[in-house]
Amino acid sequence: MRSMTLMLLAGMTLISGCQKDNANSDPHPVVLQSMMKNVVAPQAQILWDVSNRALNDAGEPQASKLTADDWAKLSAAGQKVKAQADAMVSASKITVSKPGQKIQDEGITGGSTTAQVQGFIDADRTSFADMAKALSVSADQFITAAHDKDVVKMNQASGDLDQVCESCHVRYWYPQQAKPK
Repeated sequence: MRSMTLMLLAGMTLISGCQKDNANSDPHPVVLQSMMKNVVAPQAQILWDVSNRALNDAGEPQASKLTADDWAKLSAAGQKVKAQADAMVSASKITVSKPGQKIQDEGITGGSTTAQVQGFIDADRTSFADMAKALSVSADQFITAAHDKDVVKMNQASGDLDQVCESCHVRYWYPQQAKPK
């Protein structure tokens, strides 16, 4: 009986320790380079491509230039970008890249290293989260525009997305390329 009690206590301790470890680990770690390269960038390109397809020769958006498939692509891409942006906002830790993996332009004159980008984000995590929230809002604009089949909203969302992306990249990925104010 005594050995059974000890085994039960040991098992409970082991389970308790595992639960504690799992509670402290992020169930969905954010690896920024993978997220951007594999999801956000290709989906943003879809958003811009559909938006550009809607423009007439004078650069004005025209709903008649888009098909039902275009609106569906716009909505789906917006939802995928929003999911990634929301993951960045709620993540307890943002990791720029997997260990040993170089980021784009690393090693090129004027390019940041993985450690530098990680430092930029870690030094101002609140502002990074705010930029991720802005990305989520931009994605919502596309989703709403697709739902309403509103090319004016879509065109505005396209410009907003461009601004959100550039602002974040200049601040965290390429701060040495920031334009003087």
